[in-house]
Amino acid sequence: MKENNENFRLQLVRDKDFPVAIINSDPLDFDFADVDGKQKKIIKKLQKDNSISLTQVLENGTWELEVQFSNQGQTGGIGIVKESFNIPADCSPYTTPYNQNMASYAGQGWGSGQVYLKGNLTNGNISFKDNQIIKAEYDSEKGTLIFFVDGVQQPIYITGIKEKVRFIISMYYAGATCTIRSLKKLTRPTSGHVPNEQTVQW
Repeated sequence: MKENNENFRLQLVRDKDFPVAIINSDPLDFDFADVDGKQKKIIKKLQKDNSISLTQVLENGTWELEVQFSNQGQTGGIGIVKESFNIPADCSPYTTPYNQNMASYAGQGWGSGQVYLKGNLTNGNISFKDNQIIKAEYDSEKGTLIFFVDGVQQPIYITGIKEKVRFIISMYYAGATCTIRSLKKLTRPTSGHVPNEQTVQW
């Protein structure tokens, strides 16, 4: 009986989807479209570095952002920004001084799967391409940000995050799109340990 009650309790505790709301500091560059009433598509209008952030502040648990870049979207990246930093227009996590407040895992157009953090880059993750599903998982208790490509956990991850953050998406090419598939608060982390793990300090 106790086991049945425990199973029932676990069934009631589910990962929770959160609505996707975006802070857009450059309306001339980004358009947005709802997809299926749940997903949100970001359309890049101008050819230049730029970034947006989600409004949701990440704290008290494990959060997951899942996206899919298309149409030269491999020049994009996903990551985090300090909650206290307001992203201006023409902002990139790869350039000074903005990179002191942001971290990003970039696609094929920026090199070989690099993680950018505070002006430094670390190789070791795969270089994702258009139409792959990219996931960032932030654990506020452990202070970690871990990346996945098509469900495969990547070895380079960020640790030592001890402040409130928000998810970001960066893009470059005009006409590129990024579909935000979901924003979730997880009941427990999905990440584990993988070969050749390497941490990058926030």
